[in-house]
Amino acid sequence: TYSQEAYFSMGRNFTTFDYTNSEGNTNDNIEGSSGAAYELGYVFYLGDKLGLAAGLTLNKFNATGGNQVNNYSWETNYLGVQGILKYAILDNLSGFGLNVNGGINLNHIVNGKQKINGQTFELACEDEFKGLFAQPIIGLDAKYQINSDFAIGLGYHFSKNFGLTNSSPQKLNFNNIQLQFNLVISLN
Repeated sequence: TYSQEAYFSMGRNFTTFDYTNSEGNTNDNIEGSSGAAYELGYVFYLGDKLGLAAGLTLNKFNATGGNQVNNYSWETNYLGVQGILKYAILDNLSGFGLNVNGGINLNHIVNGKQKINGQTFELACEDEFKGLFAQPIIGLDAKYQINSDFAIGLGYHFSKNFGLTNSSPQKLNFNNIQLQFNLVISLN
């Protein structure tokens, strides 16, 4: 049999909004921003080099913007379920390992705020923010095995979060880079 692992990841999302208004125009005044990222999950190993990670995620996708007259910001929290295939390209070299990752996260907004010139608006009920989002993910993660039961690691993932159920003329997707710190426990 192959080993299994439980993991907890925390890190930062560096997000830019890919937004189009109801007239089909983009807003060049929207700047990227950062927010927290959390993941709790389980890795099932399917062989020596292939694993399937299944987890729950909480991602903050944020942005700021403005011009000479207005300033605004978005702070959002998306809860999701994630499946990632992990392929070991370097395995147990003096305790170090390196995986290439690819998968998908299905997520939904749990809350969000838009601040415009001192006023605050709820985003969870706005069509372009609510509904189901699909987030294809690619990346790398490295880990160092401290002992037979415990490892630490770092991850880098790129993704784009697509709104699947938005029927409004305003469209919103998130471009995201995520840096992670991982704690891994072997369950042999």
